[in-house]
Amino acid sequence: MTASQGMPDWQSVIRTEDFDLLGAYNDAGLRFAVPKAAHLASKADGSPDFFLEFLSDQNSQGPDECQYAMLTMGLEKSGDLATACAALKAAGSGAALLACTFTTGSYVHFELNDTHVSAPFAWQGAGRATLNARLASDAARLFYGALAHGNLTVARAAIECEVAAVLPRLDLQVRFDTEATVRALQQALDGNGTGISFAALSAYLSTPSSGLFSVTGSVGGAATQLGLVLAARLRLAFGRYTACRRIDDGPYIRLDLPAAGAAACTHWDLRTPCLGAVPVLLRYDPFSVLASRVARDELTKFTRIARLPDQLLTRRVTIASAIPEQLRNCEQITVNLEVAAADAASGTSSAYSLDLYPPQRQSAQVDLRYALVHSKQPYRVSVTVVQYDDVIDGPWRDGGGDYLFIDAGWLPSPTAIVTVSAAAALLEQAVLTIGLTGAAADPERLGATLERDCPSASFLVAATDTARLCIVAHNSTDPAHTITLDLPCHSVTLEQTAFSQYGAQAVPVEVRFHADSSCVQLEFLPESADANAVLLEFSAATPASQLNYFASSMFNNRYRFRVYSDREDESAPWSAFLPPDRALVIGMYADGARAEAMPSPPGVPTP
Repeated sequence: MTASQGMPDWQSVIRTEDFDLLGAYNDAGLRFAVPKAAHLASKADGSPDFFLEFLSDQNSQGPDECQYAMLTMGLEKSGDLATACAALKAAGSGAALLACTFTTGSYVHFELNDTHVSAPFAWQGAGRATLNARLASDAARLFYGALAHGNLTVARAAIECEVAAVLPRLDLQVRFDTEATVRALQQALDGNGTGISFAALSAYLSTPSSGLFSVTGSVGGAATQLGLVLAARLRLAFGRYTACRRIDDGPYIRLDLPAAGAAACTHWDLRTPCLGAVPVLLRYDPFSVLASRVARDELTKFTRIARLPDQLLTRRVTIASAIPEQLRNCEQITVNLEVAAADAASGTSSAYSLDLYPPQRQSAQVDLRYALVHSKQPYRVSVTVVQYDDVIDGPWRDGGGDYLFIDAGWLPSPTAIVTVSAAAALLEQAVLTIGLTGAAADPERLGATLERDCPSASFLVAATDTARLCIVAHNSTDPAHTITLDLPCHSVTLEQTAFSQYGAQAVPVEVRFHADSSCVQLEFLPESADANAVLLEFSAATPASQLNYFASSMFNNRYRFRVYSDREDESAPWSAFLPPDRALVIGMYADGARAEAMPSPPGVPTP
């Protein structure tokens, strides 16, 4: 996988309590915030977005009689981007900040005594998700008990996600015997064949054992980065997802031996940009929140399903979907299920279908008919997309049990879903127009306007490595005043922090004394209506300082200055408004203070 401009980049990371702030590849003006926690979402009425339904074919109702349970739960990322933005500005960076968009392969993990349960879900946009999962009877009973106590010693939870980002570049080259190295790592870290902790693999490869790799160049102080780079590249080339054994171990992967015909020797030039998926684990605790806010009986239900002889020949597959409710350039998305002739009740190949888009109910069911009660009742699944006049059929895959979760990863390649959402606070200040560039499709259907009544838009996009998002923010009170963002073509939730013009501003200020005076007090007034004036003192001994202020409006983020006087009738006139993205050089002349003609960009020494 090659790197794309503006993608998250592990080369430069600022770590805070609630976020990891990643740089952007080949774009110094942009950073991405990766949260370290998630929390249970709330419904519109403020109640927890959570429900557990037990299903049983027994006469009595209760958790001990259930065959399985269906769990529905809303998730949201935790953390306030405003605090992350402040940390970014404190580190001396004026970059715009975006919430990082996770890939579609996300999982929630529950530890219930000795039982470990994992279920897939997909983030809707960049900040919210709805989980529909089937729990086995033993796990469902433990879950029911945990809801009564909110005790993390009974049950724990965590969210596993993937961050698609450019890996660190190191001045190293690595060669290794492909099969021998993979076997050695399996033996060293995966003795029981259940997977390898990604963190353990990274730590092991930071100082790889002699003979495992041939490294050209000096590792020096880059051992930690080397471990991450090698682990992520191995995962990309030979790895796949596997559920972690313990939440404390973090995400797991499984390494597979190279396929037949693969190169006997692998050579990686670590100076070359490489886009890889790095798994991360988010803290998550729904149990104590639920126990403190609502009674367990309000969150659970017991449903009795009779098992007639005819039903024993039927496999009921529950289908849940993460497809957005509105796609601007899609006519239909259908999930297809097929039972082979050898297994079907009809004796011929039997096809079933369900429309996921336009949206049906949140969760729907399909009954598959079989010839024998005791067969394994297998089936195949594919997804068909109708876009304009094209009908695109995805590949067939083996079915995965009685519960089927369809997200963007099921769509026919290279089709992807891109959702752009805007936070309410941003839409209080701006109307956003969205366009896609570099995409060969109808521009009218690949554009949208986001405002208070329409805060989100979704598109089907092909070849997202070449397409870009062009986002223009129009001032709500002055539409001609605009700010433009150029972003990678991936789902994104925009907050005010996405625009560097909003939030904490830091301006280096230097005073050059051209008159007899050698000391001056300067008053600075931000353009924001609710801002207070800032007073700074300069002298020949200390001619430089920094102006710090908060711009509550991204469209009114400038400032002006004047020589300070404690007598109102002697106040000097204000300067013109100045932008905060350049250092300020002020010349003190006999007739007053004024900005020098050519201020220097931040970080560049003044001449």
